[in-house]
Order: sequence, then structure tokens, then C-alpha cells
Amino acid sequence: MNIYIAFVPWILFGTISQHDSVAAALVALAASIAIGLPSFAAGRPKILDLGAIAAFAGFSVVALAVGSDADWLSEYARAIAAGLLGLIALGSLRFVPFTEQYARESVPPEHWDSPTFKRVNRELTTMWGLVFVAMVPSHLIAAAIDTQRGNTIFNWVIPVVLIVWAAKRTARISDAAGDERQAPPAVPLAADRGSR
Repeated sequence: MNIYIAFVPWILFGTISQHDSVAAALVALAASIAIGLPSFAAGRPKILDLGAIAAFAGFSVVALAVGSDADWLSEYARAIAAGLLGLIALGSLRFVPFTEQYARESVPPEHWDSPTFKRVNRELTTMWGLVFVAMVPSHLIAAAIDTQRGNTIFNWVIPVVLIVWAAKRTARISDAAGDERQAPPAVPLAADRGSR
């Protein structure tokens, strides 16, 4: 569940930014710091927490500089945030896939270096990164249409559907990997043993 808690600042930002970009940036920054504190205190900061703090600190500076009345910031804030989240997720593949940091909280350490663990987390991180990137055009369309119906469909329905799909796929992939870890090792057949 911690991985979903890490998305809270992004959700707060998306919700509040359509009304007040300064408040959205400051609330999201405060939420990202609060959510990141336990991992910072443990000496194991998470990429998603660090990325959120950097992103919302940047948003706060821009929002305070241009003020709450900057229409372009309110209109495009969600698209920019989704793009940044996609970059953080996909960029983490160069180092440690961001999902791996959360998976280590529930997977025993003896599995952390296994090829299955590494493969599953690269797959999940790639999927989430692409989901975030796919939200960008949806948010841009909402900004271009600028109607209540467009806002509902492109800023809320499509992103929520993408997130629910990704969460369900994450659960399926994680469950399958857990079953794979729990399976007993394969026993060679008698014919295989005899041929050695």
C-alpha cells in the first residue's frame, strides 16, 4: 500500500490545481515531505518521494512567481505533473526501478537479487511510467477543450481508469511472482538424471 500512498501528493495537486495553483503546489509539497519522512529517517529515501519533493518545490516556486491567477498554470499543471511523474518512474529504470523500493517492504531479502524480482519490478515500473505518460495527452485535451464534460472525461475518467487498470495489473503480476517464489524447485525426471 505504501506505493499508493506515495501518489497522494500528485492526486492532491491534480485536485486542487484547477482552483488554485499556488495552494495546490504548497499542499502537494507539504504532503510529499510528510510522506517521505519515514524513508528519510530510516536512511532509505525513495525515488518517488525525492522526485515529488523536487517537482512540487519547483511548482511552488513557479506558482508563487506567477500567482494564482495564471490560467496557463492551472490549465496545464496536471499534464506537467503527469509528465514529471512519468519521467521519474521511467528514469528510475536507470538506477533502481521505483517499484522495487516498495516491493522490498513485503518481499524477504533473500529474493531481492533474484532474476524474477528484478524482472517483475522493471516490468511494473515501465508499466506505471507509461501509464503516467499516457495521462499527459488526456490532460492536454482537457485543457484544450475547456468544458466541464471535457474536464470530467479527460482529467478524471481516463486517468482513473488507467490507474485502476495499472493497480489491478500490479496485483496480478505481484501475485504471480509470489506464487513463483513459493513453488518448490523442479525435480529432474528420471530420464533426465539417467542421461547425465
